[in-house]
Amino acid sequence: MAKDVIVVVQRDALPTEKESLDILLVSTAGAVPVQVYRDIESVEAVFGETNPKIVRKAKTLLNQGKTTLANGLVNKFKIVGFEAPAVTEATEAKYVITVGAPSEPITQETKLWLHIGEDDAIKVELGDIAEEQVSTADELAKLFADASFTKGSKTYQAAVVDATITFTATQGGKADPVPTALLINKSEEGTADPITVELTAEFTNGTDAISAADNLIAAIQKFQADVDNDWYLLLTDKDDDDYVKALAKFAEASEPSEAELDAGIEDHRKFYVGQTTNKAFADVTARAAVIYTDTEFIDEEPDASYVGNVAPFYPESVTWKFKRPQDGNAPTSAGTKLISLPQLTEAERDALLENHVNFLTEEYKRQYVKEGTCLDGEFIDVVIGADWIAKRMRELLYDILLTNANINYGDDGFGLIAVAVAQALTEATGHNIIARDPESKAGVFSITIPKYADSTEEQRRNRVMPDILWEALLSGAVHRVKTKGVLRASL
Repeated sequence: MAKDVIVVVQRDALPTEKESLDILLVSTAGAVPVQVYRDIESVEAVFGETNPKIVRKAKTLLNQGKTTLANGLVNKFKIVGFEAPAVTEATEAKYVITVGAPSEPITQETKLWLHIGEDDAIKVELGDIAEEQVSTADELAKLFADASFTKGSKTYQAAVVDATITFTATQGGKADPVPTALLINKSEEGTADPITVELTAEFTNGTDAISAADNLIAAIQKFQADVDNDWYLLLTDKDDDDYVKALAKFAEASEPSEAELDAGIEDHRKFYVGQTTNKAFADVTARAAVIYTDTEFIDEEPDASYVGNVAPFYPESVTWKFKRPQDGNAPTSAGTKLISLPQLTEAERDALLENHVNFLTEEYKRQYVKEGTCLDGEFIDVVIGADWIAKRMRELLYDILLTNANINYGDDGFGLIAVAVAQALTEATGHNIIARDPESKAGVFSITIPKYADSTEEQRRNRVMPDILWEALLSGAVHRVKTKGVLRASL
C-alpha cells in the first residue's frame, strides 16, 4: 500500500573540480608504472636516484608561483617510466630453397640455371658439376654454393647446408618479395627441357632499422593502447633533435581525420612541448611547440617551466606569447629568477622565428617568450582551444544521449542534439576561445541544424542524423582565425 506522506531530501551538488590540462611526463631511465603526482617529494621518492632530469622537470612545472599571471598553479600530473630506448638493428631478407633428388642423374657436362618466378624470371647460374653425375638432393644443392641474384635493391648470396640453400640479402632492411615459383633448366633462356625435381621456396622479408627515438614512440603507443590514454599534454626527458622531431610527429598524427572518425577511430589527440639547444632546429609540424635555450641552460628545463607558467589558465584561452617562465630549480636564496636569457645574434633570432621555435627574449629591458607558436606557425592557444571545443562538444553530446530515454528522429530530436553544439560554443566563448561580437558581446559562431527533410532513406534506416554544421571565430588573443566543424550523431 502506498504511503500517504513521502519526503524526498536533495542536497546541492558539490562544486566540481576546476578543469585542468592532463599532463604526462615520460621518463626513459627504467620502467615505472604510471602514477599521479601532486608534490615534488613524491616525485623525488620514485625518480630521485634514477632520473634527476624528470625531478627537475616536475619541480619547475610546479614552481611557477612568482611569475605566472594565472590564478592557480599546476597541481597534478602523471609520470610513467620506460626502459631507455635503443636502436633496433635492421635484419636481412632470406630466401630459402629446399631441393629434392633429380628424377634422373644429371651428367657432368650439363649446365644448369635456376629460374625464380615465371614471365620475368630471375635467372641464376649454378656451378659446374664436379663429379661424374648428380643424383642426390645434397649433390644438387652443392651446385648453388656460389650462386647469387639481385631483386630490387637487394643482392642475395647463397649458403648451402645439406639439401637446403639459404639466400641472404647482403644488406639489411625490408626488401621486395621474391617469387616462390621455381624451375631448374638446362638453358638460361628456359627453352631446353627442365630438370624434374622437387623444389620448394620460402621468402622471409627483412626489417628496417628502428631508431631509438622511434622505439620510444612505439613504447608510448603501447602504453596508450594497453594502460592509459587519458592524458593530453606530453613532455619527456629527451632533448636531442631526433627525439624532439619524432615526438612532434607523434603528436601531429594523433589528431584523427574525418574519415578516420567515420571509420570508428577514437579521438585521443595529443599536444607535445619540447626543448632544444639547436639554433637551427626546424620541423614543420602541427600540435607541437618547442622552446630554445643555450646548452648551458638546458637543465633549467624551459619546456616544463613554460608549461607550468601557462597551463594553469586552462581552459581559459590565453596567448603563450609574452609569458615569463620561472627557473623553478633556482635556489631559494637567488630570489625570483626567470629561465636564463639565451645569447643570440639577430640572425639567430630571425632563424628561430622563421622556424617557429619559441625562445626567451629581451626587448626594452622586458623579458618574455616569443612567439607562442607551434612548429607549423599556428598559435599554441588556437590549437589547445580548438581541442577543448572538440572534447567538450563530445562530452555534452554523450550527456544528452545518456540522459534522454529516446530522442526522436525528427526536427525536434535534431534540435535537442544541437544543444550540445550551442552549449560547447557558448562555454568556449566564456573561456575566450571564441571571439565575441564587439557590440552584442555574444560569441561569434553560427550553427546549421538539419531538417528531417534533409535526411536520406539510408540515414533514417540506420538512425544517423544529417550533419550539424557549425562555424566559429576563434579569439586567438590579438590574432584571429576562423574554425568550423561537423557534429555527427546516431540516434
